[in-house]
Amino acid sequence: MNKNITYITYQTFPGRTANSVQTISSLKYFHREGFKCTLIYPLRNKESSKNINDLKNFYNFSEDIAIKATIHPLPFKKILVFEKYWYILSHILWAYFTVKKYSKNNEESLFFTRSEWVFYFLSKRRKKVVYECHQLSSMKKNLIRSSLKYPNSRLITLTSFLTEELSSVASTKILELGSSYDSDFFYSEKHKEKNIVYAGSFFRFGQTRGIETLINNLKNENNENLKFTFISPDAESLELFKEKIKSEKLNMKFEYFSNLNPREVGAILNKAKVGLLINNDSKHAELYSSPLKYFEYLASGLNVVATDLKTHRNLPFNENIIFYDSADTGSFERSLLIALNQETNLYDVSAYSTQSRVKKIINFCN
Repeated sequence: MNKNITYITYQTFPGRTANSVQTISSLKYFHREGFKCTLIYPLRNKESSKNINDLKNFYNFSEDIAIKATIHPLPFKKILVFEKYWYILSHILWAYFTVKKYSKNNEESLFFTRSEWVFYFLSKRRKKVVYECHQLSSMKKNLIRSSLKYPNSRLITLTSFLTEELSSVASTKILELGSSYDSDFFYSEKHKEKNIVYAGSFFRFGQTRGIETLINNLKNENNENLKFTFISPDAESLELFKEKIKSEKLNMKFEYFSNLNPREVGAILNKAKVGLLINNDSKHAELYSSPLKYFEYLASGLNVVATDLKTHRNLPFNENIIFYDSADTGSFERSLLIALNQETNLYDVSAYSTQSRVKKIINFCN
């Protein structure tokens, strides 16, 4: 197997999104497996950087990953009306010209992407390419169907529901593989404080995850010894949530953190007792989600309280998740009490580390 990996993605870096964190983490472990890695992405935001040291400091890694950050003279993030359509147009154009430029002299490289359009254009050029699919739409299905007709194109799906929807296309070319945790940062401390942690964004694809329902669920809770910690990359939403908590005058302790690096997040999770896995009931949440934070909770030895969704019930060790009905405030209170008083669940989670995940991908590609 060729030891060159070229990762072309319409993400931007640095960023605290789960997808960005997972991309960097994957490349880090590919590098440790002896691969020469190159990351190609657009400078599409004002916070984007083409300086590898910025990325190394932001994500806490030291591996030598080559980066090629491209210009982005396209309307997405510049024209704020009809943003969805400008995103699609910008994505297509960027993917086409980037693939055209960087695939010419890369005959032996193995390509990876999280972009359906990069996958499509690389497939048409008969390149060895793996696409990691995190959600589906009619357009994505058609692009995947067309791309998998080519002999060197393969697909990774995050959940069984994604696999089922796509298995009729080319089941032998699909690997089902959920998210994973980075063992450099997440592990379980012996001493656990009775802290309750929510780590993640407040919104997904413009929709609230439902974290604000937590406030209603806590209104009847009267325990000043309880401590909630909220960690989110979205500083603006976190500040609004903080003000809402203050206005309700809830009788418990709260702390808030934004823009923490992975090592700092790990330090908080490793000492906590309970992790909250909260999401809305959208199709994406119900069928396509494999939450990064769940695997980080597992590795940190947290008891998990989660909204009752199909994807949550399909997660590893789901028999130990304490589910609650988001519409029933009493349900959340009961679940939280069980999680706080229950012994910490300790698992052998090494099979769900990013190192293990990368090894499975390498075997899939051989």
